[in-house]
Amino acid sequence: MTRRSATGISPRHLLVAMVVALVTVLSISANAVAATHARPPEDHQISWGAAPADTSAGKGRSRFIYTLAPGSRVTDALAVVNRSGATIMLRVYASDAFTTPSGGIDLLTADKKPRDVGSWITMKSTTLTLKSQQSAVVPFTLTVPADATPGDHSGGMVTSLITKTQGKTVRLDRRLGSRLYLRVTGPLKPALSVSDMHAVHYGTLNPVGSGSLHVTYTVTNTGNVRLKAHQLIRAEGLFGLIGQGAALADLPEILPGNSLDRAVTINGVWPSVRLETDVILQPVASDDQPALQADQTIASQSLWAWPWGQLIALAVVIAAAYGYVLLRKRRKHNVQRAIDDAVAKALKTSKTTPDRPASSPSP
Repeated sequence: MTRRSATGISPRHLLVAMVVALVTVLSISANAVAATHARPPEDHQISWGAAPADTSAGKGRSRFIYTLAPGSRVTDALAVVNRSGATIMLRVYASDAFTTPSGGIDLLTADKKPRDVGSWITMKSTTLTLKSQQSAVVPFTLTVPADATPGDHSGGMVTSLITKTQGKTVRLDRRLGSRLYLRVTGPLKPALSVSDMHAVHYGTLNPVGSGSLHVTYTVTNTGNVRLKAHQLIRAEGLFGLIGQGAALADLPEILPGNSLDRAVTINGVWPSVRLETDVILQPVASDDQPALQADQTIASQSLWAWPWGQLIALAVVIAAAYGYVLLRKRRKHNVQRAIDDAVAKALKTSKTTPDRPASSPSP
């Protein structure tokens, strides 16, 4: 007979209930810990904005643009707003711009010292603390050296996030910049050059196929003006035969003194033993600048482009024709030989057969 407790619940059922309760508590605790670790850090939710402030230097601007003479200066300001729900600390500084390998424009990181327009800017404050939804204006002064070279000098105003972790100040690599373009008055010399050009033709064994032309080259802004460029690749065979051209997408903006590597593949280029390949660039002004006159830049390279597919097909045709002629010649020779053998045999037979006497007429 099973013994029951005073409450009417058996010990076995009570033990099962305690185990289920313990498992439930442990599961809830584990989910709580997982949710705590899955919650994104506070800095991932931080956002802020930076743009040119409305000053006597300009209003409603998306970037800083100046035209100044050597030795002159201008005072302007950067407007910053904290869009997050927490207080943030920002470092504010100026830096130089450069053309990235992908064709974009970026600013030097904080650990690299600017040597151009970024070094000509003096900030009124280099750090900024903003409460949630608070905004501020950071004034700065741009002083153009008396010996500054004419032309375009590119940089930007940078704000970078500063956080504190376990009592230590840590500057994260989260930056927001506003571009700055300065044109120092003087003679403008827009110019691009093409170097390190290398072209390779990839043919096909298909006798009715063409092939592709792979071209790599480096474009350098050797002038003193920010430039884009229309570009064209042209290929011509021997004696100017089978001329082909391919218009490519325009080159992005390249800053003075900067370079950009390009790799282009053009399909449908017919092999013609020797190809003369040209890279043709026509420099044009950036979108925010007036039109300018610049000389066209051309770089050339000759390369071998053997029509292997057509040569193999031609060799097959020649071999087939030669085989046909040889076959006909051999067949004719065999027929003539058979005739000669038959004639010789007939002559031999006639010589070996004795002549029969002529029969006399009957009386």
